[in-house]
Amino acid sequence: FVATLRNRKTRSLSLGEREQLAEIALTKPKIDLEIQFDYNSAEIRTSSMASVQALGEALSNPSLKGSTFVVAGHTDAIGSEAFNQDLSERRADTIKRYLTEKYGIAGTDLVTVGYGKTKPKDPNAPMDPINRRVQVVNMDTKTASK
Repeated sequence: FVATLRNRKTRSLSLGEREQLAEIALTKPKIDLEIQFDYNSAEIRTSSMASVQALGEALSNPSLKGSTFVVAGHTDAIGSEAFNQDLSERRADTIKRYLTEKYGIAGTDLVTVGYGKTKPKDPNAPMDPINRRVQVVNMDTKTASK
């Protein structure tokens, strides 16, 4: 399933595809870096730049070449479903673009998905800024332990 998403021309996944991807990702190693975003923004916060750069360096490791990583964007619960869905997709796209442009990581190795406000980091505080984030998951078991 994940392989079918690697070369997709459209950035938007259906609800069913997002849920299927989330289900698979639950069993995979996660890189839950503090890549935070301001309210209503898809621009990387200056305070998060070091985390994004560390991610770029890690994903540039030759042993990970060809691995598939899901770049999942999230929002807080403020705003409509449609707005937050679009914003979360733009956040994931921002990280993908940064990694491909600054670190030469193949765009086909990075599958972006937006979850909007459906998967908050802190479900008890859905409006909290901590929920405005990007999470990266290594989908390949062959390289997951490296």
